[in-house]
Amino acid sequence: MTSDARSVRVQWWRDWLGAERDPRGTWSLHPRPDNPEGWQDADLVLHSYGTDLGARLLRPVPTGRQQRSPVVIVPFYETATLVGEPCLRTAQRPPDRPTQAYAVELARRGVAALAVPWWFEQMAAGSPARNLAERYGPPAAAHAAAQDRTALGRSIADLFLAVDALLDQDWVDPERIGVHGHSLGGKLALHLAALDDRVAAGVAHEPGLGLQHSNWDAPWYLGTHLPEEVDHDELLGLVAPRPFLIGAGGDSDGEHNADLVRRAADWWPAGQGPQVLRHEHGHPLTEEVLSRTISWLAEALQRPDASRPPAPPAA
Repeated sequence: MTSDARSVRVQWWRDWLGAERDPRGTWSLHPRPDNPEGWQDADLVLHSYGTDLGARLLRPVPTGRQQRSPVVIVPFYETATLVGEPCLRTAQRPPDRPTQAYAVELARRGVAALAVPWWFEQMAAGSPARNLAERYGPPAAAHAAAQDRTALGRSIADLFLAVDALLDQDWVDPERIGVHGHSLGGKLALHLAALDDRVAAGVAHEPGLGLQHSNWDAPWYLGTHLPEEVDHDELLGLVAPRPFLIGAGGDSDGEHNADLVRRAADWWPAGQGPQVLRHEHGHPLTEEVLSRTISWLAEALQRPDASRPPAPPAA
């Protein structure tokens, strides 16, 4: 597909989703004390569509001569979880479950990370409800009444603004911005990489590829606004030729939707395509799989030539 034809399809998805950044969106950076583990910490507040989203920017303390660095956007429910701090939503989470402090794990491996919260969780943060419909249904209804865009489109627009904010930091390498997401974060990571060429590489673990799979019809994603003529093979294909890794644990992603990945590969040059890491741990992102996906993404962001992506990590 020519670059012009691809641009048309990218714009179609943006328009259909209503994924356009707030034209009046801004951001503000507020440094925190350095973390003793070896990274700088700052609040990066995204002012998007009348809401202040409190993201956190973790940057490994530079050593020697300062050079521009890669940075990975990490979308998830709330910032606190991503940076290893307690929050109400996860207060009852069993302590033996795998860590979800994905931004911290990136920083520990020397990769800067921007933890970006999900607007719908921020709206529901004070709710005691655990059921998804009870927790996110009211914010989704309020969104539908106020904006003529899908709820998912609003979330992607926030991430477009996050990329803008990163490009405003003089230490960020504009050619090495990545995205890494699990579950909800995987859905957002897939869309951001597909619809924003400023993202150089990405990982989506268990995003639930396929509009007939997962819960894309939930009102906090797409509701009844589902297209009939396209599916996620095209969306994933729009990432091409950039490196992208799908983590498939056999729950939201696996053999049941592998045909979408195979069809998406047609968008890449011959012999290439999206990489797939298959494992047998189901939906959770285990610490072992997390480590492998981070290593893969870090290597992808170090490679200047997208036509030579790193091999998929071993399961």
